[in-house]
Amino acid sequence: MLVLYVLARHPSQGYNYSAALEKEADEYHDVITLPVNEGNPNTTKLEYSSNDWGLDAQMGMSRKTFLWFELALQVFPNVSCITKGDDDMFLRVPQFLSDLRVIPLRGIYWGVPVGGVYYRKSVNIGIRFAGGWCYTLSRYTAEHFVSYEPLKRLVHLLYSKEREEELFLLSRNGEDAIVASILFVESPYAPLVFVTAYTCRFHDIRNSTGHSLLNPMSLGIHHLQEDDYAMLMDRFGNGTTYSPRVRIFRKRKMIKFLC
Repeated sequence: MLVLYVLARHPSQGYNYSAALEKEADEYHDVITLPVNEGNPNTTKLEYSSNDWGLDAQMGMSRKTFLWFELALQVFPNVSCITKGDDDMFLRVPQFLSDLRVIPLRGIYWGVPVGGVYYRKSVNIGIRFAGGWCYTLSRYTAEHFVSYEPLKRLVHLLYSKEREEELFLLSRNGEDAIVASILFVESPYAPLVFVTAYTCRFHDIRNSTGHSLLNPMSLGIHHLQEDDYAMLMDRFGNGTTYSPRVRIFRKRKMIKFLC
């Protein structure tokens, strides 16, 4: 598994890449910079959710997500799966790779199921999607997603107030909901299998009272502080894995990882 940091130009740096970033990229060779700008958030409170960051910021995240999947398909022609994750999460890679061996790789869309609303012009559609902090598409699923021409065209348009109606798909829906909206609604992908996991496996590192939610089955862990990474490496960095249990719902085209 190859881990990369995918970045766009950020307004806090005047839409330029900092010297510190360039130094890190030269040293570790694990940074991909996309030729697009991040959206400018309309708030300084950027913790936990992008729902209130404003349309420009939401568009920037959606654009970056699309371009990541599009680029990964071109640069890594032999990979079976492509994952998108946030920078404040931890993934137990050995267990993740072990899990991939027990599910069919063609057509998967795997993540934490979230219920929400997909905004489509004047219609609100209930939809279930994989939460944006960590989800995986098989190669064929990703190819179907990035081949949706209306979205491909929107990705390269700049945000403006006058274009809000035209850019409705990108600006009014979260980047994670957009993926599901293409795969389930706008351009249904017939081979799609939705793979979900219970909260014993994908969860926040702590609950609302500050108590740890870590357990032996933890796979994806979210909302980390900087000091948490070393602690998690101490706990899970030995590479041990367990045999996951799954339940297959063939008629619903769904697979669930169980606790």
